[in-house]
Amino acid sequence: MAEYSEKIGKYFDELEAEAERCYAIAESARKKHKDPKDEVEIPRARDLAMRVEKLLLQQGYPVEGVAEEIRKLNEEVDNRELIAIEMAKRTAKRLRKTVSMEEAIDTAIRLGLAVLTEGILVAPLEGIVGVRTKENDDGTRYLSIYFAGPIRSAGGTGQAMSVLIGDVVRREFGIDRYKPRDEEIERYKEEIPLYERAQHLQYKPSPEEIELIVRNCPICIDGEGTEEEEVSGYRNLQRVETNRLRGGACLVIAEGMCLKASKIKKYVDSLKIDGWDFIGEFIDKHGKGKSKEGNAIGPNYKFIKEVLAGRPVLADPSKKGGFRLRYGRGRTTGIAAIAVNPATMYVLDDFTALGTQIKIERPGKAGVITPCDTIEGPMVLLKNGDFVQINSGEEMKGLRKDVKRIADIGEILIPFGEFLENNHPLMPASFSVEWWELEAKEKYGKIPEGHANWSADEAFEFSKKYGVPLHPSFNFFWHDMEPREIGKLREYIAEKGELEGEGLKIPENADIKEILIKLGALHKSRDGTYIIGKGRALAYTLGLKPSKEGFNAEKLPESEDALSLVSELSGIKIMAKAPTRIGARMGRPEKAKERKMDPAPHILFPIGGFGGNQRLIKEAARKGRIKVEVGIRKCTNSECEKRTILPYCPICGGPTVFDGRAREQDMPIKELLAEAAEKLGERIPDIKGVKGMISREKTPEILEKGILRAKHGIFVFKDGTCRFDMTDVPLTHFRPREIGIGVETARRLGYTEDVEGKELVDENQLLELLPQDIIPSRKAGEYLLKVSKFVDDELEKIYGLPRFYNAESPEDLIGHLVMGLAPHTSGGVLARIIGYTRANIGLAHPYFHTAKRRNCDGDEDCIMLLLDGLINF
Repeated sequence: MAEYSEKIGKYFDELEAEAERCYAIAESARKKHKDPKDEVEIPRARDLAMRVEKLLLQQGYPVEGVAEEIRKLNEEVDNRELIAIEMAKRTAKRLRKTVSMEEAIDTAIRLGLAVLTEGILVAPLEGIVGVRTKENDDGTRYLSIYFAGPIRSAGGTGQAMSVLIGDVVRREFGIDRYKPRDEEIERYKEEIPLYERAQHLQYKPSPEEIELIVRNCPICIDGEGTEEEEVSGYRNLQRVETNRLRGGACLVIAEGMCLKASKIKKYVDSLKIDGWDFIGEFIDKHGKGKSKEGNAIGPNYKFIKEVLAGRPVLADPSKKGGFRLRYGRGRTTGIAAIAVNPATMYVLDDFTALGTQIKIERPGKAGVITPCDTIEGPMVLLKNGDFVQINSGEEMKGLRKDVKRIADIGEILIPFGEFLENNHPLMPASFSVEWWELEAKEKYGKIPEGHANWSADEAFEFSKKYGVPLHPSFNFFWHDMEPREIGKLREYIAEKGELEGEGLKIPENADIKEILIKLGALHKSRDGTYIIGKGRALAYTLGLKPSKEGFNAEKLPESEDALSLVSELSGIKIMAKAPTRIGARMGRPEKAKERKMDPAPHILFPIGGFGGNQRLIKEAARKGRIKVEVGIRKCTNSECEKRTILPYCPICGGPTVFDGRAREQDMPIKELLAEAAEKLGERIPDIKGVKGMISREKTPEILEKGILRAKHGIFVFKDGTCRFDMTDVPLTHFRPREIGIGVETARRLGYTEDVEGKELVDENQLLELLPQDIIPSRKAGEYLLKVSKFVDDELEKIYGLPRFYNAESPEDLIGHLVMGLAPHTSGGVLARIIGYTRANIGLAHPYFHTAKRRNCDGDEDCIMLLLDGLINF
């Protein structure tokens, strides 16, 4: 169990009490028989173990009691992947005596995948169609796992691990490995490129990679046909049931087995599972960004291969002038979110706003951009010839029209954990002030006071005396230079340079100008002269000693390495200022918008083609009666047993249940619409319905809900709820002023102390965000306000219950609970609104995002008012 303070315990208790209140109201509403089920259909689960058990039990899989087993195993192992494998093995052993072999294997693999996806994704239910054992040509049996499109939601790791779990489980039953025929391998080679063209893959494996995976994988990665397109070459194969493209199988091979090969190898090695040597061979041949020598990590061009029109490349792979890697964390970084200086955002013509997704060279595939004003901004050449660095967004806004060239795009802040999560080797770090301070403290015994304001003489003297590398403030991009360029610059300064205070003056020269820009030596151009702001440090680093006649310059030593050369010239150690550059391109823009079906309905009520192009229910009602396919329901009162399409009996008012049939019905829609409007006391607005129902029971919503949604200008999603999408961004700390609340409101929400333990008295104090608090977009607040008014009307006019929200502005919803969901999920996470942001994003604690099993890599997730979800889902 997680440990937390008394304050956090009280916070969780308050959330729990509010959730209980909402559930109680929803249960009371459901007992009014106005919905297909008389109970709330969103079950509660207190932890991962219970979510996994409930997820599978709801679908009839025999996994009773696994929750407690998962909890005990979690205390022993504390590694989700290993727990998934072990639980799959145990489940297979337990079930082999009570169900068929294929059923036992199927349940075991689904359970393992459910553990991997934390019991909140639909992948274990819809991503796996089933399993079958088939016959190899030598008479042995092999295991075939049938994947479907929703396996995409499991992510590459979940996809790959499901195959590994299948291999572990098949061994428990003595099933042999898959021995593919050549024609089956060729089928995959034809199929995967076709699927990539139809649906897009994050990685398109080569034919050689496909053959290596398929020929050696001990499990047959199979699937149902998910696309209309068919293969034209290798058709009608004996052991492949369909000619259509098998999207699930293509995803698992390309995005799972290929992209996550390193992760598979880690678990194969730790568990000593034989038969997976091909993964090591795959990594050796197609390793992540390795150079020909196999040691240094070279440029990775993968991110740049799919550039879309209108979405620019921000920096080429590992190219000088690109994003400079800076390790660290900010308030809005982590779980794939990264940060740049605000000035960088402005100099890129606003293509990188807060929340914009960018595709990056490393360590992962993508991330959202957030601002950090304590890292270095871009270096730009202005039209007047000045070469300057801008570290302020406001300053860059004023200078943007004067920029002639971006020479260096600035630093990019990435937590080292991102490299760990993506199984990417740590890249050489920029020599930052924090690093220098640690070096100085080790040699000097403490961090020198005032070092940020040192002169060049003080910095060089300290380095020579204590053997500490040169202070970063006086460092340049020496590692980007060629020794001949250093020699040319040194000779020019020695001959024509003139020191003036901390600066250095040299005559203008086009070749020298380019060297200074490449070096990152900031300067102004005035009256035919370059004035280099930190010119004294530049001269000292080049080994130039000032004298009355100018400079004394000893002979330039021979060296093939620029850093070694300037270290020898200066007599102190010079570190690489920015050894790692990261390429990037724009992905998708930030988003904050209500989630709507296309076309967007107000109600899940079928009207076929009778509503015209806009699917208007009033238009259908003009026909009087219409024929549409709906589910037939029967009154549960044995003395009545009236058949109807409604969730309640129009005769006795009792509940109805689905009788197992859905058929075309003659529906008196005009009469039903008039009755609904009369019950509500509302006029009939333009209500948009749907052509048909896609659910199994095909039970429509009652028309009253459509009238009220249309009244408040909101739309319904396919599950009956009203949702709002926002780009995910993590947040660990905030100031009340930043989210539009005052001290009194913050204190009411439990924020009584700042990060230093001081009492909250000012709206500018920095506060630590509580784990289940969120700060949605202001647009979300305005939309949820309309939803709250719909829910209040629904409670009062449909269910006969008191209004709940009584909100007149988005601020009135502060303190209320919402549910956060990711696409393809079977569950959500409770959260509390504490304020709003003006940006098109949703800010939440990293815990909230990880609980939804989502990284902040530019995708959007949604929130909905908890009471709306509980009543209408």
